[in-house]
Amino acid sequence: MTLTGSCLCGSVTVSADALPRLQACHCSMCRKWVGGPFMAVPCTGAVFEGPVKRYRSSDGFERGFCAECGSSLFFHPQGSDLHGIPYGLFDAQPDLPFKAEFFIDQKPACYAFSDDTRKMTGEEFATKFRSG
Repeated sequence: MTLTGSCLCGSVTVSADALPRLQACHCSMCRKWVGGPFMAVPCTGAVFEGPVKRYRSSDGFERGFCAECGSSLFFHPQGSDLHGIPYGLFDAQPDLPFKAEFFIDQKPACYAFSDDTRKMTGEEFATKFRSG
């Protein structure tokens, strides 16, 4: 399914082919970046237009944000077509199944999701998604 959306100020727009699921990342960088778990839709074929700023946050991974309003736009394993795009960025917010949680070993004890999800540690995530 193709989803479209924009950042908070509307300066950046996105169109992407969404994989039909929702995922959460609990790593310390994502929590610092968005103020809590990063709730994202995995997408391919993402096209961003506008003032996108890219930041290489760790080896093999980058994050994108709007250079005008600072909205978080994506998490991207470099060398792949995959982008984790925040669910709230999309104009239509379909009822997607919550399927996976990443960096479960860094999740604070103060919250928990009730859904039965696939849970991956940080090491498992890095092994699966780090580019060569």
